[in-house]
Amino acid sequence: MPVAYDSAGNTSNARNEVASLVRRGSASAYFALLKKHLVEAVRNSLKSVTPKKLFLGVATVVVILLFGRNIKDILLVAALGIAASYSTIYKRTIRVPSAVEMVTFGTVITGAAYGPLVGALFGVITTIASEIISSGVDVNTLFYAIARGIAGGLARTMVVSLGWSVVVAGMAAMVIFHLVSDFIYVISGGIEAVPKIIYFIIVNTLFNLLVFAFFGNLVLSVALL
Repeated sequence: MPVAYDSAGNTSNARNEVASLVRRGSASAYFALLKKHLVEAVRNSLKSVTPKKLFLGVATVVVILLFGRNIKDILLVAALGIAASYSTIYKRTIRVPSAVEMVTFGTVITGAAYGPLVGALFGVITTIASEIISSGVDVNTLFYAIARGIAGGLARTMVVSLGWSVVVAGMAAMVIFHLVSDFIYVISGGIEAVPKIIYFIIVNTLFNLLVFAFFGNLVLSVALL
């Protein structure tokens, strides 16, 4: 009888071990399958991340970090950012210089209202975003972004410290942009680039003059509330 007991006990232990192995195997298989699905989900998510979405996401994070819970400022900067980023989308179908743009306007308004850091970031991010959205990224994009960043960084000094009107500050921002970007454009494109630059300066100046004259004081007043 003791032997039979041992045999029964050993049999019971063996069954428990087998059941444990089965359970461990099922758990391993489950976690392996879960891991596989997670890896596929991450890969699919990364594939869906386009440069446009990435820059818009970065811009959103920057705005939230800078303005916290101030809904009015977040909404205003977001609206200006979207307008600036998509203002040159026509370049996708009409391959002309992006003389009609809202980047300069948004850069000056945000810089004057919220300080040099915000203005510079707005100018750099929306310039690059607009180039990506309009499929116009080239070797000059970096210089465009730098020029707008400088203009945004100086906007508050021009409006607050020097007492310039928002229209004058907007025109000064354009001068800064053209001094930097047009110089590089001439160097890279040679004499053939001059007609495009003349066209860009004339159309861009007239458009921004109208935008700043009609909407500059209004939007800046809202930003400063």
